[in-house]
Order: sequence, then C-alpha cells, then structure tokens
Amino acid sequence: MNFEWLCLLPPAAMLIFAVKTKKSFEALIFGSLVAYVILYGFHFLGPWCELVLSEISNADNEYILLICGLFGSLIFLLREARGTEGFSKWILRFCKSERSVLVTSVILGCIIFVDDYLNIMTIGTCMKKVCDKRKVPREALAYVIDSTGAPVCALLPFSTWAVFYAGMFMTEPAVTALGYASGIETYIHVIPFMFYPIAAVLITLFFALGVVPKIGPMKKAYKRVQEGDLGIQPVIQVEERGDHTIAGMEENAQTGAVTAMLEKPRRSEPEGKAIDFLLPMAVLIGVTVVTGDMLIAIIATLFFTLLFFVPRKLMTFGRFSELFIQGFADMLPVLAILLASFLVKTACGEMNLSGYVISLVEPFLNGVILPGIVFLILAALTFITSSFWGIEVIALPIVIPLAVALNGNILLTLAAVVSGGVFGSHACFYSDATVLSSATCEINNLDHAVTQAPYAVLSAVLAFGAYILAGLIF
Repeated sequence: MNFEWLCLLPPAAMLIFAVKTKKSFEALIFGSLVAYVILYGFHFLGPWCELVLSEISNADNEYILLICGLFGSLIFLLREARGTEGFSKWILRFCKSERSVLVTSVILGCIIFVDDYLNIMTIGTCMKKVCDKRKVPREALAYVIDSTGAPVCALLPFSTWAVFYAGMFMTEPAVTALGYASGIETYIHVIPFMFYPIAAVLITLFFALGVVPKIGPMKKAYKRVQEGDLGIQPVIQVEERGDHTIAGMEENAQTGAVTAMLEKPRRSEPEGKAIDFLLPMAVLIGVTVVTGDMLIAIIATLFFTLLFFVPRKLMTFGRFSELFIQGFADMLPVLAILLASFLVKTACGEMNLSGYVISLVEPFLNGVILPGIVFLILAALTFITSSFWGIEVIALPIVIPLAVALNGNILLTLAAVVSGGVFGSHACFYSDATVLSSATCEINNLDHAVTQAPYAVLSAVLAFGAYILAGLIF
C-alpha cells in the first residue's frame, strides 16, 4: 500500500511532541503509535505489541543494547576504583584552561576512532570532571565527543563505519565496475568527498580553539556554568548504611532519565591512580581492534577489571558484583530510548518513508546537483528516523543507478550517502550517539541536542555547498 504524504505524519508528530514536552522516549513511542494507527487503523495495538517484541528480540538491537548496558557497568567499576578520578587529576596538569580542555577532548576523539560508541563513552567518562574543574559546560563536552564520534569514524578506513559501508558498496554493480580491488579500497577513494564529516570535525576543532563562537543555547550554557550551575541532572541518590545500599528514586521532569550516583561512606581513601583507568581502556581498545567486535571487547575488559581491581583490594568481589548490576541498571533509560528509536525506524520503513521522499525529487535531478540533493534528503531522513545505516541500505540501490543514468560522479554520490548517515547519527535528537553523549555527560538529552544543533546545521550547509561545487567540477 502506498501511503504517500501520510508517511510524513509520524515523524512530524514525534518532533512536535518532543519539542513541546522535552521528552525523548515518550515522543518516540508516540511517533511509532501514530505510524501504526495509520498502518492498521483501530486494530493497531496488536501489531504494535508484536513490533515491540520483534525489536526486543532482534539480534542487532540486542547487540547494541548489551554494549550500552555493559559500558554502564564498566563506568561504575572505574568510578569505584577511582580510576576516572586519577586520570582526571593527571590530565588536569595539561588542561589549564577551557581551550586546552576542549582541544584535548578533540584530540582524544581523533585517537579513539575504532567505534563511535567507544569514542563517546570513553572520552565523556574521563573528561567530564575535568570540564567541571575548568568551568566548561558539559554541553560543550557532549558536543565535542558527539562530533568526534561518527564523523571521525567515517573519515578513517579502520572503523566499524568503514567496514559497514565498504561491504554495502560492493553490492552495487556500478560501484564494482569502478575497478577497485575491494570495498575498503573504494571507501578510501570516497573519503576525500565526505564533506559533512570533514566540516563537522573542523568546526568542532575551531570551536575548541575559540575561533567559532558560542551560539544560542551553547552561549547560555556557558553563562550558567559561570554562575555556578554545572547543569548535572542526577535523579537517583544512593545512600549507604553499613554494608547495605538503599536507593531512593526521584523523577526528573526535564529528562525522564535515571542516573545513579554511588558514593562510598565518607572515610579516608587513597587517591585514584590514572593507571586504573588507562589499563582497562587499553584492553577495551586493543581487543576491539584485534577482534573487530566491541561486545567481546567490553566483556573482556570487565573480566580484566575483576582480576585487576579485586586482588588489589580496590573493591571486594561482592562490591564488584553490586556495581556491575547497578551500572547496567543505570543505563536502562538510555536503552529504553534506543529501543523506542528502533520502533520508529521500523515503522517508518514499513510506510516506505525514504522511498516516498526520494520519489518526490527524482524528476528534478541532474548529475551536477545529484550529490548535494542526495546528501540533503538522506540527512533529513536520518534526522527524522535516527536510522542512519538503515536508510542508507534502502537508498543506495536507488541513488547509485540514478547517478549512472544522470551521468553523475559515483564516488561523489557514495560520499553524499555516507555524509547523510553521519549527519543523522550526529544531529538527530534521539539517535544513539546523541543519547549516549548526553547520558555519559549526565545532562538532559534535549539540552545537548539543541546546544550542538547550530554547529551541526552550519556543517551541513557547508557540506551542501561543497557537494554542489564538486558536482560542477567533477
């Protein structure tokens, strides 16, 4: 069935709901329900429940959710061992100002390029306390780690993004006809034309250096921090009495998120050591590089922390087990938002949203403007649905034959497809990268989204202009 313009209603309803209520999870659920009402009418509830069950049992979704949950466990263990505190004190020696804090974060973001999740969670965990010390708003840190997550991963051929797109490229006959030996070789030739990731990383660096000014909500965040409000929004306070942990839950009307703050009883404790953060991170990055599987890497790292922390009496085995569960539980609100985004992605796919939008503009395209239009369309679709890889899988078999028919540049069009996906991962209010960035920095998800939005839009405008110019040249 062709829903035509009706397929635009669910994302529109969802975005309006999110703006009005400042609730990410509820807006996503609302959007998926609107889609299923259109699809199934008064009988929508049964199919919608089946959708929820299918997304929960989807192996790819389970993989993402497990990684996020286990990283929450790792964060709590590093905090208990005072490793993040030790690393923060060590790096404070080099971060004497706001500029040096942000530039250091950008550099770390470029070094940890294997996976955007790894990038975001690692740097956010170790740098947020440094930002507090130097009066840098956590919104600025969230912007930096989000902008050096997917964009940096896309620009280097040794990341999960490169592996995904390289495999996808080789499914297209027009791409294999270019004559490159492998998908990775093709990907390497596409990198110079990835104008959005390039623009996003450069603007982030210039922001850190103070060349790009604080704009709109980001300027307000800086002013708030100067007045003494860090903007941290923990909503679970955990107190300890003897050997037992008693948790009190308080709903936060702004975030609807849950953050656990575990504090040991006040007593004299040894200072944290940077090695208790750096060695687990080295294991995590090393195993990710060797195996290419971040789930295996994070499980290996958790085993390493058990063997590294417990014998040295940084914590007991019982405390390790307790923190493991508490850390995973702390990520449940993030997991809920991610699961809800999967529902929206599938619902929009069933309504053929991407196919409808692309069909609207096909009659007006030519080879020169095709890459720029492809970038704009995929950027908009991925922003709306948060399905940055899913949309590309659907769109690539449409846009590559179109590029051939219009005598367009294949490499430039492939780069526009990747750039559109990077924009979605980076800028979408409820994408996994955005949610993880805000959760790691312990700030409101929409606060992070709106503070980085002007910079993401600026990067998109520059990228669009570059694609139009490149279409004329190449």
